[in-house]
Amino acid sequence: MEYTFSYREKNGSICLILSYKVGKRWKQKTKQGFKSQREARKYQDTLLAQVKETAGLTDDIRLKDISLRDFFPIFARDRKEFLAANTLKNYYYGIKSLGDTAAIPIRELTTADLTNALMEIDGKPSSKKIRLRFIMPVLEHAVKVYKILNVNPAKGIQLPQDKTPKTLRAFSREELDQLLRLVDHNPTYKLIVILGANTGMRFGEIMGLPWDAINWTARTIKVKQQYNLIGRNKYGITYCKTRSSNRIIPASQTVLQALAVWKKTMPMTITGTVFQLKSIKPLQTRLNALIRKHFPGRSIHALRHTFATLLLSRTGDINLVAHILGDSVETVSRVYVNYTEDINQVAAEAIGSLY
Repeated sequence: MEYTFSYREKNGSICLILSYKVGKRWKQKTKQGFKSQREARKYQDTLLAQVKETAGLTDDIRLKDISLRDFFPIFARDRKEFLAANTLKNYYYGIKSLGDTAAIPIRELTTADLTNALMEIDGKPSSKKIRLRFIMPVLEHAVKVYKILNVNPAKGIQLPQDKTPKTLRAFSREELDQLLRLVDHNPTYKLIVILGANTGMRFGEIMGLPWDAINWTARTIKVKQQYNLIGRNKYGITYCKTRSSNRIIPASQTVLQALAVWKKTMPMTITGTVFQLKSIKPLQTRLNALIRKHFPGRSIHALRHTFATLLLSRTGDINLVAHILGDSVETVSRVYVNYTEDINQVAAEAIGSLY
């Protein structure tokens, strides 16, 4: 940084003036009240350090004292074309969970402030880490795009590890048969369960499934959209969760037969989707309630876990399972491998024969 110091007498005391260059512009920072130039010179390093800390930051008075809470609408406006509405909603609740800390000016936020606020959140350490994951991008936007501060204070946060054993709540084959018998009287529930358990599609992908995505000849289903939040309290058809979520899934005879029966007996939808796009949230709530009543700890999403663990057990191919699920290999390895009994058995046999 290019800079010079100068002095002037003002109101009977010495004023220390630091002139420094940011880009092509010269700026000044002053400190007055010194009894002599010698006393002022002793303060030069301190003034220079203050300038280096804030050099290049925004001069916009509207942003200098803006809080994280008030900055979020700016972040949401900038990122709404890049992030799903549901993701933005999660970020919003992440900021909201900070309580009064979200009202502190961003420039004054410290790692300690954020850590204390996160530690006060009720729940497991994993829930605190999830909140941190939602807060991090918002602060990063304030750093990189708006230059409100130089360093993201969330990056230095360390939270306690969750030492409780993780459990993956999937259905056994017997439980899945029992669930199918429970929903046999309700064609909508039954088709959702069949699709979830035999394709691994997320609930939103099932609800957003269009008829033209089903290739009856090739026996495949193309996942290219989902039913999800598209605006403030507004749901509809939107793009897939991630780029890898766009995929083609082999369709079993069970799936194709169930879809064919549904197509013959149910009226066509205006949206071209398999399911009517009305009252989806109440439908999801009711089906989840039925599942939890008979299978505590399980939900519709457990059908995806069931499909993944069974396919991984049968094939042992993490890359294949990741592709079919539309997940990363890292996610499949982290979430499913430890809960797949067949793979654990293979590992046990291999370890037993090492020596």
